[in-house]
Amino acid sequence: MTTAVYSSSAQGAVARIIPDILRHRGLLRDLISKDLRARYRNAMAGFLWAVLQPLLFTLILAFVFTVVFQVGGRGGIRQSALEILSKLIFWQFFATALAAAANSLIDNRDLVKKVQFPRELIPLAAIANALVNLAIGFGVLLIVQTVMAGPPPPIAILVLPFILAVELALVCGLGLLVAAANVHFRDTAYLLEILLTFGFYASPVLYPMAWVGPRFAEIPAIRDAGLGAWLEAIYALNPMAGLLTASSDLILDGRLPSAALLASPTLWAIAALLIGGCVFRRLSPLFADHL
Repeated sequence: MTTAVYSSSAQGAVARIIPDILRHRGLLRDLISKDLRARYRNAMAGFLWAVLQPLLFTLILAFVFTVVFQVGGRGGIRQSALEILSKLIFWQFFATALAAAANSLIDNRDLVKKVQFPRELIPLAAIANALVNLAIGFGVLLIVQTVMAGPPPPIAILVLPFILAVELALVCGLGLLVAAANVHFRDTAYLLEILLTFGFYASPVLYPMAWVGPRFAEIPAIRDAGLGAWLEAIYALNPMAGLLTASSDLILDGRLPSAALLASPTLWAIAALLIGGCVFRRLSPLFADHL
């Protein structure tokens, strides 16, 4: 039997998503708190893992790519570590939030079946959980940056919230989309895991975005076919490429991102919110039947 979600077509309209979330914000806070407690309840280090994970991962990557493979960064392992950390925390938020959102409805199937409330709250709570870890990781980045290279430029404090807002909008839209898809097609979570692994290497986390074009030009088959510019343009369509590059340049160098660099991520974020919101609300009355 289908659980009632919306008593009228007007309540099921996409335009009602934000008012519904605001009206049930207390439930959203409870879901976020529950997820946070569940994640660290049996961990001896607790929230300390949110600090240790990006630091340890950054040290490993910086050592491997600057010492073992001798891939240059901004100059030496110290600067390379800062560059990787400045991108890694934002990539981890993107990947962790999407993976959590994809499984959120399935993990809370009993709540979905028994209680009437806007279903968007569940994947959004999972994303907010990852956002807390991003805030902790960003605090670690500021401390490490201040100790190793001095405090970040003041302009970063003014512009960075816009970059974070674009990434958050992108994550929320995609999170709603994969959460709804995973209820109907359980292969979605496995496919997402593969795509995120590919996306990690297809995004400039371990290397500067400026390297991509010259590397394509060095491959004879691509150079001879005249495909370098096309492949570079396709690479630039990756919204995380622009966001990671903009955040790193802003935090480390105080360099303002160009409009062209943020145009693609902004358009992707708007499209993701519209499509994700429409698909999720259209399918949400059927979630209980498929769970």
